[in-house]
Amino acid sequence: MSNMQLEATECGPSGSLMLPHHTCVAADKNGSFPELRWTPPPKVQVKEYILISEDIDPPIPRFVVMHGLFYAIPPTITGVLPDDTEQDRNTKDHITRSGWRYVPNLRGSSYIGPAPPLGHGIHRYIFTIIALSEPLRFDRSQRVSKRHIAKAMVGKVAGWGQWVGHFERPWPS
Repeated sequence: MSNMQLEATECGPSGSLMLPHHTCVAADKNGSFPELRWTPPPKVQVKEYILISEDIDPPIPRFVVMHGLFYAIPPTITGVLPDDTEQDRNTKDHITRSGWRYVPNLRGSSYIGPAPPLGHGIHRYIFTIIALSEPLRFDRSQRVSKRHIAKAMVGKVAGWGQWVGHFERPWPS
């Protein structure tokens, strides 16, 4: 059971539809990260947050599409704006404009908005915030992956919360 509340006030409660500007139908065809807010876990001193966005309904069985994975989010942060997740193009490191680190997705970018295949039905996009009691530590030269993060956070999870957004691309009429 989660002990943190994660909200996307612009979209509505968990289970709401993602807004068009967050998806592949946005003007830039990529979509922006939705604005999220969370409450820290009670009675825990958070040292770092991890934020992940995944599509759990791709057409390939048992495959989850990672849309964004951000870590090294300072414990003083309790929300995210779309600009926070954009790549800092002034560095070769995987760092966002807000100074967070990210694991590149399938496109090699920091985030891609929902873009399910045409006619595949409603997809669920799971946004998960994870509070850690200790910061993650990686060698600067190490290429960090989702697997590295999962392994490094064992025994450090102090709390988590989720928000689910839905999106579908029906065939054009």
